[in-house]
Formats: sequence, C-alpha cells, structure tokens
Amino acid sequence: MTTRKFMGLGIAIAAAVVLFSAFAASASAQTPPYTAYGIGQKAGAKITANIAGKSCGAGATADAQGNWKITIATTDACAPKEGDTVSFAIDGAAAAQTVKWTAGGAPADAAKGIALTAGAGAPAPAKTGDAGLLGSTGTSMALVLMMGIAAAALVAGARTATRER
Repeated sequence: MTTRKFMGLGIAIAAAVVLFSAFAASASAQTPPYTAYGIGQKAGAKITANIAGKSCGAGATADAQGNWKITIATTDACAPKEGDTVSFAIDGAAAAQTVKWTAGGAPADAAKGIALTAGAGAPAPAKTGDAGLLGSTGTSMALVLMMGIAAAALVAGARTATRER
C-alpha cells in the first residue's frame, strides 16, 4: 500500500514540475518591446520605423494633436536585438533621428519623445525610358533586315558548299 502512495506522490510531483516549468519558460521568453513615440507632427502624417531596411511594427499615423506611437517587438519583421539602430521616416521621407533598440526601452525625453524631422521626400526614380530602342526610327529595323539577309546568305552558302555533286 505504501508503494502505491509513494508512486502517486511521485507522479503528482513530476506533473507539477512539468506544468510549472512550462509556465516559467514561456514567461522568461517574453521580451518587452521598445516604445517609440513623439509629438509635433502634422495631423495624418505616416510615421514608420525600420532596422537595416526591414519594417518594424505597423507604423503610426499622427493624431490631430501630432502625437504618434510605434511599438517595436522582438517578433516584428525587423527582428530587433539590443543595440540595433532604429531609423524613422515621415510620409516616406527619412528622418534625421535614430535611436538604439533596447528591450522595454523608450525615448530619453519621456515628456516629448522623439522629435522627428525630415527633409524633402525621397526623389522619384529617374525615367530611364526604353534606352532609345522602342521609339527609334527605321535605322534599327534596317539593321535587323540586313542581319537577316546576311544570315540567309550564310545558310545558302553553307548548303551550296556541302552539296554533294
């Protein structure tokens, strides 16, 4: 009878250890996000954050008072790590300010956050056109025609040279 009691107690302790270790592992695996925020943007401005060109968080839209907030979690596409440089953009224009990502971090100025400023938006890509090929005059067509005639002459000459007599 005592063997059964000890066995039951051992099973209960083992189950408790397994259950509590699962909770401890999931709690320790969570890293608090970095919270970037600021004031002074025009209402409706789209603020985005990125690390090494990869987008962080969902971005933010400045409210009527110009306030914005972006939460950058370790699970975001940019996969932030301690010390990574976070860059910002305002309506697509790169902001001059950057911050270092830290777990649970926030801007140094708790009252105002990050005062983002940006220059002109990114320039539009230059129109490369078709390199003069599609809109050209008949000159290139004449070249193609001459190349076709030369190829036909080569084939005819090769057939003539290899013809059995």
